[in-house]
Amino acid sequence: MSGGVDSAVAAALLVERGYDVVGITMKMYTPSKPAHAKSCCGIDDFDDARRSAAKLGIPHYVLDFEEVFTRTVVERFAGEYARGRTPNPCVSCNNFVKLGTLVQYADRLNARYVATGHYARIERGGDGVHLYRNPHAKDQAYALAQLASEQLDRLLLPLGELDKAGTRAEARRLGLPVHDKTESMDVCFVEGGDYRHVLARLRPEINTGGAVVTSGGERVGEHAGIAHYTIGQRAKLPASSEGARYVTRIDAETNTIVVGREDELLSSELVADEVNLIRPERFTGATPVRAMIRYRSEPTPASASIGDDGLLRLRFEHPVRAVSPGQLVALLDLDGDEVLGAATIKAVSP
Repeated sequence: MSGGVDSAVAAALLVERGYDVVGITMKMYTPSKPAHAKSCCGIDDFDDARRSAAKLGIPHYVLDFEEVFTRTVVERFAGEYARGRTPNPCVSCNNFVKLGTLVQYADRLNARYVATGHYARIERGGDGVHLYRNPHAKDQAYALAQLASEQLDRLLLPLGELDKAGTRAEARRLGLPVHDKTESMDVCFVEGGDYRHVLARLRPEINTGGAVVTSGGERVGEHAGIAHYTIGQRAKLPASSEGARYVTRIDAETNTIVVGREDELLSSELVADEVNLIRPERFTGATPVRAMIRYRSEPTPASASIGDDGLLRLRFEHPVRAVSPGQLVALLDLDGDEVLGAATIKAVSP
């Protein structure tokens, strides 16, 4: 229970369904800003979670997860940027913290499930567990796509069919004190919304200036540090005779930003590691899928193959813009409804 409306309603719906519910708030880090700063670990959030638990008549505990969160999420986040990659910390948090360390606490309580307020659906059948997208715009199945089947089998998602408006309506019906609480859209440990402050503290070398070059090697400018750039953003340079220029590659080894035309952002293939197949039986040879290359991206037709080296190779039916190493690629069925697996993008090619 983060203190927000989603997790409070998730707990309340489980209580209504007859589950024996224990509310857990995870202290992920120590905020440095005032209590009302956007944060999932501010004292106000702990109080809100406690008040919601009291309304539901369930026990509530705050557990210190700061060490594991720093090691598996924050340091990984900074390390990926130092490699010139663009990470997704919410995926790491789900994998290593919520369905990692928190499950160990659940085991101590003899709890069968961990429940969260994610907007996605899980179904269990004779052939195992299935992960499906939420039918509304708030869908968060992408962030759960790298959970192993064993982890998904421990997960309950009571908000699976709801949208945000429906969740708030449920909160009002249930009399929860957080029914109108403002939603934070920032990365939880990035206070103030600028992730570069976190990177400057953990990896100051990322803010070292360097060269901006074209794909042909021509030096066309200077950058203030690779942490300031992501694949696909428009370069802050005068337009060339060929038009505006965009960041097409980040070379951390040489501390170089490569820029090019917008069509140079298009990729037809990618290679990915950290492969997780939720439904491995669906992957035989070149398997038709729909792929999401980032959170909120439109699923696009592609062909997926798993090599003898364990890497995923994905060929898009049509070239895709700004595929970024470090991001998760989620693999969906042809209807774009069921999540079949995921992997971490390693390299791309035109």
